[in-house]
Amino acid sequence: MNPRNFMLVGLCALGTSAQANVLISEYIEGSSFNKAIEIANYGDQTVDLSAGDYQLRLFSNGASIATNTQALSGNLAPGETLVFVNSNAVIGNNDNALIPPGVGIESSVINFNGDDAVGLFASDVLLDRVGQIGVRQTWTDGGASTQNQTLRRLDESSPDNDNSQEFVISSRWFNYATNTVDGLGCIGQDACDDDGGPIDPPISEIGQCGDTSTAINSIRSANLLDQEVVVEAVVVGDFQGDATNNQLSGFFIQHADANWDADPETSEGIFVYHYADEVSLGQRVRVKATVATYSGGNQLKDVSGLIVCGEEALPSATSLNLPLVDADLYHLEGMRVVLPQTLHATPAYTFNRYGETVLSLGKRFKSTQVYPANTPEAEALALANQLNRLVLDDGLSSQNPDDIAYFPNFSALNSLRAGSQVSNVEGVINYSFGQFRVQPTVVPNFIDANPRTTEPELDELGNLTVASFNVLNFFTDLDIDNATDFRGADTAEEFERQRAKLVSALVAMNANVVGLMELQNNGFDEASAIQNLVDAVNVQLPEQQHYAVVKPLSERIGNDMITVGLIYQPSVVQVYGDAQLINAYPFDDVTAKHRVPLVQQFSMVDGGERFYVAVNHFKSKGSNCNALGDPDMGDGQGNCNGQRTLAAQTLSQFFAEKQQVLLLGDFNAYAKEDPMLAFETAGFTNLVPLFEANSYSYYYDEEAGSLDHALADSALASRVLDATDWHINADEPTGLDYNTEYKSDAQITNFYAPHAYRASDHDPVIIALDMRSAGTISTATELTIAEGSNGSLTIERLAGDFGDVVLKYQVVAGSADEQDLALLSGELTWLDGDMSSRELNIAAYSDELLEGTERAYLQLSIEQGAASLALPQVELIIEDNTPLSVAMQFEQMNVAESAGNITIPLVLNGEASTTVSAWVLVLPSSANWFDYRAPFFQRVQWSEGESGVKTVNAKIVDDKRKEGDERFKVYLFSARPAQLGNITSTWVNISDND
Repeated sequence: MNPRNFMLVGLCALGTSAQANVLISEYIEGSSFNKAIEIANYGDQTVDLSAGDYQLRLFSNGASIATNTQALSGNLAPGETLVFVNSNAVIGNNDNALIPPGVGIESSVINFNGDDAVGLFASDVLLDRVGQIGVRQTWTDGGASTQNQTLRRLDESSPDNDNSQEFVISSRWFNYATNTVDGLGCIGQDACDDDGGPIDPPISEIGQCGDTSTAINSIRSANLLDQEVVVEAVVVGDFQGDATNNQLSGFFIQHADANWDADPETSEGIFVYHYADEVSLGQRVRVKATVATYSGGNQLKDVSGLIVCGEEALPSATSLNLPLVDADLYHLEGMRVVLPQTLHATPAYTFNRYGETVLSLGKRFKSTQVYPANTPEAEALALANQLNRLVLDDGLSSQNPDDIAYFPNFSALNSLRAGSQVSNVEGVINYSFGQFRVQPTVVPNFIDANPRTTEPELDELGNLTVASFNVLNFFTDLDIDNATDFRGADTAEEFERQRAKLVSALVAMNANVVGLMELQNNGFDEASAIQNLVDAVNVQLPEQQHYAVVKPLSERIGNDMITVGLIYQPSVVQVYGDAQLINAYPFDDVTAKHRVPLVQQFSMVDGGERFYVAVNHFKSKGSNCNALGDPDMGDGQGNCNGQRTLAAQTLSQFFAEKQQVLLLGDFNAYAKEDPMLAFETAGFTNLVPLFEANSYSYYYDEEAGSLDHALADSALASRVLDATDWHINADEPTGLDYNTEYKSDAQITNFYAPHAYRASDHDPVIIALDMRSAGTISTATELTIAEGSNGSLTIERLAGDFGDVVLKYQVVAGSADEQDLALLSGELTWLDGDMSSRELNIAAYSDELLEGTERAYLQLSIEQGAASLALPQVELIIEDNTPLSVAMQFEQMNVAESAGNITIPLVLNGEASTTVSAWVLVLPSSANWFDYRAPFFQRVQWSEGESGVKTVNAKIVDDKRKEGDERFKVYLFSARPAQLGNITSTWVNISDND
């Protein structure tokens, strides 16, 4: 091989400048002081290093600024190298030195360790590097390392001049054993000959195509780890990559169908870590290599020979369905698979960094979102979730790709949302980093089955909307260079990107009241996080929709770095009373786990009901509560579950005597976990599940669940018209957020838009309510009814028509009883929107008694509905219209013949205001003067103030004769100044005793 003619492919991508052709070609970090850097000219023009201001810079211990610099001088011809060595690495200068004298120039820059970065610069522009500048770590990749190894640049590898990317050894470097120094002074991956050129490697003896070889299906069972084998199989997945895309730096091979064994538990495929010899899909290759493992997966590495034996049809693909029967897929490792189902796609948290999407049959929900913890159902769902997942990978080992191989043209405007459907998944199974993956060999078909919406979808809006929104650590103080405890944006650019997305979300929601979580806890002045956000939102809204901030009497809310907040539109609601903070245990400063809840009562500007809003942010599942005896119990509820349950109970107790209560926030508990069940026990209703089955606001481990909730007491729950989670965040890949870390320049541009999508990691919750007043049931305080007539009482519904109202009524006796009026009972009903009046008729009975005014009572109560009652009781006044009269008390009287003296009663029905006289005649009939003795004409008198009974007198005579029953009559014929009553005569019947 002639080093003068060797050139790296792809350097032209950097431009025509000769700078692009000068790169680091070898890096030695050996024992003791045996360290060296080789620089080579891979171009076809001589480079003047002095004129180009070339420098080799050392960045020790994670420094971002060079800690030592070596200026380069002279001309570097095409194919020539320039070597710098540590002075103590030169034989003769140190007992442990290994580098011959004269190979390189001694330089103080060559004083690095494996966790230091080295960069080659020209005119202050980074041309190439080993390690990532500004990061302190030992870079490793499989068996390769920047510590105690020699690295030689791969043929056809591109310059490594983007320091925003992580340093990946395998993409550009081949590693050699510690203290390998025989390659210094010549370009290439091999040792130098005596003339300074590379030595051509010996040809490995691997036999001829079709000769006996090791069966792939025996590699694991025969325990051939670290042994050299020869295998022959078909390339079923080509992931060798090229100068611009290193992919997995290898390929998958699989036996032809005829060569499979009969054991379904053995794999017929394996990954070959080799990219020096190009292969293509469908080629039969014969490979001599060493059996190894990498990140838990099986592979062949250190290929010493490779022969292409021709082309043939691809081996059969195994059909693989979800859910899996067994999560162990080693029997398919390295083999072709096809997934015949239409599957649910959930981009992993690592989607934009590592290109991972989880496939499942339908959406996977957290077990405790659906069932209470520790129930058989929850445990069964958790197990089912483990089997109902398979990672779709992007076939790359590098990070932060500008494009996702299986979802081309991904961007902020062309997102892959969770819930998208995917079909035609075909690829190869491999295992790495703790999970099985399918590396696609064809581009799958994606359908956007869960499209974005421009605003929350509510069937009814009512006259009030309330929202809860976790704003993902919105801080106005920036955490520049990770030098503070501030969260959120690290730079001014990130801050502007973050705020723009949050503003878009809040403007689109346009909720009248919004509870916020994860705000910087820096007060309420003009520089505070909450005021900064509100000011930015108000700029985008007409004045009628502007927001104001609820400000408690304290300067801050608790002592946590983050806090909750509450904003509202004064055109719709107004605060009623002062805001309150709940500082009772476990929200106290000593416990210091949860954020302090903020409570404010509001009233409707245009009339309507008052209501409370409480904004909350309970302690997270990942926090440490061990000191409180509240660790993760392994039941799916995470750390601090007991603390969250206590918080729910304390919050519920605070509102025990209040009505119309709405609890909002990030409760860090899924729908069926203990804290949410505690709210349910206290009478609160979780609103979104009432309107949406399978609701969710967050993903963790690609499983959906609701950490964000809105709960209403019974009084307010009847007013809720609709509730929803607006899926602008949870369904979107994390790479679409405002952050610029771990993103290339292209990603920073293409993955960002100032819209609402991925403004946070939690979805907002929006509730629509009807806060019209239910009105007041009102009527007169009293009703007067004359005896013998009906009284009509008008009952009205005033100042509100919300909801159905049922009024229960009951007439109860007072001085007037059932003899005087009907003791009615029943119900009156008003339907929602009905404000018409009701008439209740009550009858008073006539009698002959002059009793004066009497009273009964109509008792009222609200049996159903939220209306208030103006008064619980109406006084019923019964007016007596009976004239003053005298009447005989009885129409008949029975007496014995032996009775002797008797009295016959007359009744004055009321109180005499002056003397009342009545006159009677005692008239014979079948009885005559032989049978009784009485004056024929008698007068009876009642003095002033008297009433009731007076009598006339008679004496019954026993005549000792048998005559049968006889009778006589007492006749009332006149009364003054009273009228005659309804009985004007009494018959006295005498029973004969002879």
